[in-house]
Amino acid sequence: MFAACSNDDNDVNPGDDEITFDDGVISGNIDRDAHVKAGQNYVLKGEVYVKSGATLTIDPGVRIEAEVGDDVPVAFLAIERGAKINAVGTEEEPIVFTSQAKEAGKWGGLVICGKATNGQGANAQAEVAGLNYGGDDDADNSGVLSHLIVEYSGNLINDKSEFNAVTFYAVGSGTKVDNIYINQVADDGIEFFGGTVNVENVTVIGSQDDSFDWTDGWRGTATNIYADQSKSTAYSSDSRGIEADNFEQNFAQTPVSSPTLTNVTLIGRNKAEVTSEAGMKLRRGTQGKISNVYLKDFIAGKGVDVSDNESIEYFKANPVQKVKFDNVPTKGAVDGTYTEDDTATGAGNGAELPEWASWATSFLE
Repeated sequence: MFAACSNDDNDVNPGDDEITFDDGVISGNIDRDAHVKAGQNYVLKGEVYVKSGATLTIDPGVRIEAEVGDDVPVAFLAIERGAKINAVGTEEEPIVFTSQAKEAGKWGGLVICGKATNGQGANAQAEVAGLNYGGDDDADNSGVLSHLIVEYSGNLINDKSEFNAVTFYAVGSGTKVDNIYINQVADDGIEFFGGTVNVENVTVIGSQDDSFDWTDGWRGTATNIYADQSKSTAYSSDSRGIEADNFEQNFAQTPVSSPTLTNVTLIGRNKAEVTSEAGMKLRRGTQGKISNVYLKDFIAGKGVDVSDNESIEYFKANPVQKVKFDNVPTKGAVDGTYTEDDTATGAGNGAELPEWASWATSFLE
């Protein structure tokens, strides 16, 4: 979904030493190790690629604003296959990616490409030509993301594709991802294209499309997931809390999407006109072990919406476990694909923002 990775501009702070962005501008190709240091704010300018073999390190407390303007290219940060990002914030000093314009869709977001297996093959290409991903290393390490806020992303690429807030293309399990807070995104909050990366403590507030999305053989784990779609300023009529596929062209394609999700709260828009919404849309051959789920305010669609024979057969044998429905008139699409439990706590506190996500709220704009 992200623009071409070929870019001849590799003159960011030229020299043999570590790049430090002393002028406060992050731009072009980052072709060797780079360090975004605390102590000043930064501007993300245009298409930025961390090239294979390079590591981008970002200090706690760093704030990066994507440049916005009628005559400037859309800003985004891409970590290419073989590169790494180490963006490790803290509760007191998170790392913030935002936009100069405080409006969803004003920049591209983060995209990370890895070397793990996926349904598209070992040398797959992202939806907008240029970025390659995939391989045979399911333990591949693309770095660390921790205590990170991503705001106002999801820029439109064309009439079929938009950036997400964070996108993982075949990212491996050696990558560490925890405490990610996504705020106001014009497309999906977080999306996985294959791979085995595990995530923990992920919050998505105000996604205009799906909050949590996977396809093409993702097999990682997700523990503590909280999404509230009711706070978006605009919305798609077919948005879902979770939209889950295996592979659109071949529902039995291997590796099969089969993540493990534990402790999930999904809050819908509570609008009758969102006619194709769902709490969880599980389709196109996806599998998965899902438990302790709290679904609220999906009034026009279904809570647990399983479709297509391959997924229906799987979830009848392995139903979504321990689901609590709150203002969800149509609980499921297929009998036997979920089990109800009114004691389910979801991400920790039912519909309320869980305590583990509270660190981010004082840093939002």
